[in-house]
Amino acid sequence: MVDIDFMEIQLKLYGSSKLLSDKETLLIELPENSNIEQLRNSLSKIISNKYSKSNLGNLPKSAAFFSKNNEVINDNYKLKDKELISIIPPIGGG
Repeated sequence: MVDIDFMEIQLKLYGSSKLLSDKETLLIELPENSNIEQLRNSLSKIISNKYSKSNLGNLPKSAAFFSKNNEVINDNYKLKDKELISIIPPIGGG
């Protein structure tokens, strides 16, 4: 049996994503060497399990993620343990 090591990511919440927690950040546990795509998948599972009655279903797919340096990061970006990542939901309007 293979042991999987995990890391914890701090997801700073903005806009509608603030519905996911009563705090400014949401802690998410991921396997070591995960990337943004895996974070999106994990966030989708969290939303479908805990917030299925909300309108947050598309959030993981449509949101932008930013590093602590306020740089947009793509789905291949490798996450580091204890890293702070911001999630910015899309803004609608016209």
